[in-house]
Amino acid sequence: MSAEQFNNVTVDAKANISYDGRCSSHTVSFDDGSKKMLGVILPCDEEVMQYHFATHTSERIEIISGECEVKINGEGDFSYYRAGQSFMVAGESGFNLRTEQIVQYICHLEG
Repeated sequence: MSAEQFNNVTVDAKANISYDGRCSSHTVSFDDGSKKMLGVILPCDEEVMQYHFATHTSERIEIISGECEVKINGEGDFSYYRAGQSFMVAGESGFNLRTEQIVQYICHLEG
């Protein structure tokens, strides 16, 4: 179950922006040294049919709203995820994501 809010955190004011503003996130740092990213991904269209994201550390991506299809590097097919579900991506890897609606997520940086 996802937290509705995080208390006693530091938030980077400058967003991580990619795909000409179609994807953006803010990094949240906790007192214990852990970090999360809170983000929004806009729907794909004819100009951007899918997004590709690289990972440097292992990540658990939790879908907060919306739905999407994800193909993790090395996998053959896309898998469907919706609000309340999450998927894991290994560090030094990546994944493709496609969606027809706005997706909000929490990326739990676990490595």
